[in-house]
Amino acid sequence: MGVWLVWAGAWLLGVFWQTGAGVLQPAWVYACSTGVAGAALLALIWVRRRPWGVVRMPWRRTLPWAWLAMSALAVLVLAWSSTGWRAGSRLHEAVPDAWAGKAVPVIVQVEGLPQAVPGGTSFDARVVSWLPLGGMDASVMAQDWPRHLSLRMTVQEGALPVAGERWQLQVQLHAPDGQSNPGGFDGTLAYFERGVRAVGSVQGKAPGKEQAAHRISDQAEWPWQGVMDRWRQRIRALIFEHVPDHRAAGILAGLSVGDQSAIEHEDWDLFRQAGITHLVSISGAHIAMFGWMAALLVRRLWSLWPRGMHWWPAPDVAMWAAVCASCLYAVLAGWGVPAQRTVWMMALVCWLRAGGRRWPWPLVWASSAVGLTMLDPWALRQAGFWLSYVAVGVLLSSGMNGTSQGGHDHEAQTPALGVRMQSWAAQAWGGLLTLVRIQCLITLALMPLSLVVFQQASLSSLLVNLIAIPAFTIGITPMALLGAIWAPCWDAGVWMINGLMGLVASLVHWWPAMASSPVLPWWVALCGVVAGAALALPLSWRLRLGLLPFVVPMFCLPQGWHLLPAPRPGSFALIAADVGQGTAVLVRTAHHTLLFDTGPRIGEQLNAGDRALLPLFRALGVNQLDALMISHQDTDHVGGAAAIIGQMPVAQLISSLDEAHALRHQPGMDGATLPHVACQAGQQWVWDGVHFEVLHPWPQDYASRSAREPNAMSCVLKVSASDQGRASALLTGDIEADQEAALVAQDAARLRSTVLVAAHHGSQTSSTAGFLQAVQPEQVVVQVGRRNRYGHPSPPVLARYEAMQLNWVATPACGAFVWSTDQEHAELPEQGGAIQAGAAPRLGQCWRPGHHRYWDQPSPMQTRALKGRRRSDEG
Repeated sequence: MGVWLVWAGAWLLGVFWQTGAGVLQPAWVYACSTGVAGAALLALIWVRRRPWGVVRMPWRRTLPWAWLAMSALAVLVLAWSSTGWRAGSRLHEAVPDAWAGKAVPVIVQVEGLPQAVPGGTSFDARVVSWLPLGGMDASVMAQDWPRHLSLRMTVQEGALPVAGERWQLQVQLHAPDGQSNPGGFDGTLAYFERGVRAVGSVQGKAPGKEQAAHRISDQAEWPWQGVMDRWRQRIRALIFEHVPDHRAAGILAGLSVGDQSAIEHEDWDLFRQAGITHLVSISGAHIAMFGWMAALLVRRLWSLWPRGMHWWPAPDVAMWAAVCASCLYAVLAGWGVPAQRTVWMMALVCWLRAGGRRWPWPLVWASSAVGLTMLDPWALRQAGFWLSYVAVGVLLSSGMNGTSQGGHDHEAQTPALGVRMQSWAAQAWGGLLTLVRIQCLITLALMPLSLVVFQQASLSSLLVNLIAIPAFTIGITPMALLGAIWAPCWDAGVWMINGLMGLVASLVHWWPAMASSPVLPWWVALCGVVAGAALALPLSWRLRLGLLPFVVPMFCLPQGWHLLPAPRPGSFALIAADVGQGTAVLVRTAHHTLLFDTGPRIGEQLNAGDRALLPLFRALGVNQLDALMISHQDTDHVGGAAAIIGQMPVAQLISSLDEAHALRHQPGMDGATLPHVACQAGQQWVWDGVHFEVLHPWPQDYASRSAREPNAMSCVLKVSASDQGRASALLTGDIEADQEAALVAQDAARLRSTVLVAAHHGSQTSSTAGFLQAVQPEQVVVQVGRRNRYGHPSPPVLARYEAMQLNWVATPACGAFVWSTDQEHAELPEQGGAIQAGAAPRLGQCWRPGHHRYWDQPSPMQTRALKGRRRSDEG
């Protein structure tokens, strides 16, 4: 067991090491490493198992640790090299440069579960064949084209794609890319894990041309392909047809077929605060419960067949029926990491039991993890992997993996009714105590891990889960599954969901306790997670008390250990977040925080507040905003404000919004409307020695608001440090040429700033030469969306930057721009004495290059935009 556990740890370490690499090695390096490591491991195993005596090989007895260390090193290298080889072959599938801005014909087969999005649907597809594209040379034809795509298609004549169908499409593709912010979700990794190497949209019908998307066949290329996904899609459709309550229908769909996209955003917030998101996802408990129900039914039915029991005992039949049923449910639910873990562990335990073997729980636990990472190495980078395996490890180590004993000896006569009632009460009380103990152990073990991966953990989850776990496991989930056979079960499930949601909301309102922690150094995170898991193990109380100091830094982290420490008094730090086509700038002083704009809103469910800004705040340890400044009412500046106000304490709202705007009346976390101050030129305040001054709009602008465009009402804020040579930053919103000229005429000297956040995302209606000459920035930051339809940043504006030798960076390649007035100037690469615009920031740092991973490959269109060259889809 010791050897296998060391090998399992070495394998997981090798996979983790490779999946965290910034770049891949050449293919021959991985091939040679795999061959050498595999040969070395086989040789070490052969030597270890030879029946030679100690006389001929005395080191076998004196140096057993040397053999173990060498074999573990071979396993580690084998895991690293094999994972790297697989990553290289997957990364080799790339979108050719010749496809930039072109509609490419392709025949695809729909895979997975298509998701409804505003105006259409999104789905994954496997390429059946690429069709010839005019003007494509032989070098492009020889490349490895992507075999799996993620597409978005508008609804055409009501024809939604169904899993297994084959379609001929005209698609415009680019490499998968995502936003890059401190503490942000790596969406590119999710694409890479499921093999998607191109993302794009299906082109609409052009005038005078045939339909760009049409169905070729409703049958898959092979009969077995897409069968399960068709069932999933059909069950989901039946749920929404039968259940009029969209909120409950989304939860039922998530529990039955693993489709969580229909769950309301407000419900996700409630689940997060209550700590029960694991119950709405398909967890190991759901899979095990379904297997247990199948085993119970099969065993009862098999026991009615005497000949069958002589041929195959009923317990063994029930055991394998549980494995098959669990596997079927896991596939029906989308085959997620927790489901895979449960199926592999159940299959391994049943295989051992069928062979008359019994392994200790660490062997089963480690073998399941190794098997899962062999099939999907990048699952190791998912939070669900660690949450699932830590929880199961704690339960198994606590002795909760055995079966119940056979009871006590009783007399032949039937016990009296009073005795039976006492027995039932004792069993119920014992079950309740066991449930409480299990929940306490799980909460204690997973809270440090939740702080590490999510930067927050619910303290009220201990109480809520005591009610929610039985309700979901015994009631709601079985009703969601049985509804596929008998639809009235869904009605019972809706009744249970509505009752439970009301109770959970009341409990969260009564005890809204959330623990939070910023992004931790790796060694602090490792010590905290190990200590938290050890505290849940059956150890002596002295040892548990000795482990508590390792958990304390997770709640009281010194500023010097933060991902981005707060600046010292007199200085400020600025983070221009990567939020797509929108503006969001975080300004921090020693003890205060201001957010300037909140990024865009996309559809009904998505916004920059939830997707980028709130995770950024948690990663930095920002627990409240002293001021939220909204420059103007455009959606790309105010889109995330509602989510931030609803989930984070905000002391004051400063904006140019009119009285009727909904944000002016939205209640904060305490239920009260935020105090509002209209931003107006002349307003000034000082935080920790840092000077804040509003330069626009003027009082007369409010008087003529109805005759002015929203951009003309944009707030302009200048932030100046008291030291470091009066370093400053100018935040301009969406002001245009007229407002820039008015600011220059009012006081040109006051505009001069070290860093300029480009007005209106680099539009040609802004960034006039006179304004730039007055500001004289050392660094220009352009917050812009990738491949945006507006052509931002505008080529004339970029040419103006280059003509004035202004260094500029754009968020598509830079990610979040991070700058502190405490930092010194960065070395700027030069070529022939001229500044290379967009190559590197003169001040501060770009987050994406410093935290690059090999799967984060920018598309050719994005790369060209960095060099300031014009493209049809990106300025």
